Amino acid sequence: MPPNGLEEFREVLSDVKSITTWAIGGTVVAPLADLVLHVGAPWPNGVPVVTSLVELASMICVFHFWRSKNQKQLKTRLVITLLVLFVSLFGYLFLIDSYTFVNPATSRRFAKGFCVLPEIETMIPTQIANPEAALAGNEYREEEVWTAGSITGVRIVLLMTWLLVFSSLAAFIGTFVIAQRRRRPRVRAQGGVRSPLH
Repeated sequence: MPPNGLEEFREVLSDVKSITTWAIGGTVVAPLADLVLHVGAPWPNGVPVVTSLVELASMICVFHFWRSKNQKQLKTRLVITLLVLFVSLFGYLFLIDSYTFVNPATSRRFAKGFCVLPEIETMIPTQIANPEAALAGNEYREEEVWTAGSITGVRIVLLMTWLLVFSSLAAFIGTFVIAQRRRRPRVRAQGGVRSPLH
């Protein structure tokens, strides 16, 4: 009897887990590394949990909407998700390098802004070289250097880009698993013998 949709999704998740355990330690577990490495989006505090939930939602959507696609359509989606993964990854690396700073006292990463406060702007370049130089004199409080609106804007963009990296990674791996599972019956049929192990 063929498996129902929920059983098949469980099998796909099992395949994804086996691949990602070998490759990166688990797709859903990977963002939890941020708790140690501090490379994730600096806002909000629960980013690893949010990321894992977004990844799971991406996997569910891939399975629900793409599992009936043929091999050609899956191949196209595989290429697209891979491109989105690379673009979002390099975009995130650029953003985290350009628009975040690490507080040396806590080793925590914080978002900068893109609009400097007027009182700080008047000090550049006569008293300080750039806005980042004002951080040390303000106890590394970003709200004392940049406007609140620009800090919030950077936080949101960083969070969206971070989530896009991991959701596209989950979609890429999920699409790959579905495509490989789709090939199994055809490979067996070409061999003419059904393996007793399956």
